[in-house]
Amino acid sequence: MKLDHLHLEVTASNLDTAVENALSQLKCTRAEADVEVLQAASPGFLGLFGKRQAKVRVKLHDRGAIARQFTDGLLRLSGLDVAIEVVTSTNQIQLLLSSDDSSLLIGRHGQMLDAMQGLVGTMTDRQTTDRTPIVLDVDGYRARRHEFLIRLADKLTHTVRETSKPASTPPLALGERRILHERFKQEADLEAISRNHEGDRKIIVLKLRVN
Repeated sequence: MKLDHLHLEVTASNLDTAVENALSQLKCTRAEADVEVLQAASPGFLGLFGKRQAKVRVKLHDRGAIARQFTDGLLRLSGLDVAIEVVTSTNQIQLLLSSDDSSLLIGRHGQMLDAMQGLVGTMTDRQTTDRTPIVLDVDGYRARRHEFLIRLADKLTHTVRETSKPASTPPLALGERRILHERFKQEADLEAISRNHEGDRKIIVLKLRVN
């Protein structure tokens, strides 16, 4: 048996068994992979001479399945026990991770999770022309963080309007700053600017002057 992240060659007594074994090893469905028959099974002459097994090559082609394989490989290298569920929609592919060590996977301000997401996305892009965004999440972290960012934006909006003085966020990752910038674009009387702060970047919210 020859195995890497995306390709697998399997021999068995018949084609169906070979394909089933390959799909099981790759943890994928038939729809997520291409199957090439390398050798058909043969009973041989009188069942004694020239008998041979079936041999197939299976290659993942589904973007979500490929991303799952790369993610699983990275996590195995880290030594963490993580369950991965793939949820595909029309606008994104989510890889939902569950682990007892979720804080290690998330990292400071989500930096570890974002870095792994970027790496998995880049590796997957090299294997498929599909460019559906890949999002990694750990135990619902991104939804909780998104809710926090929206509350933070609302709080800063209220503070700046009440005091007419600038207010700032704590240091934020790039993706989180993008969420806030999009939020503040809806406020015509406010401006949001990213600024460096001790090696990190935060957002300064200003109230625009009315002429």
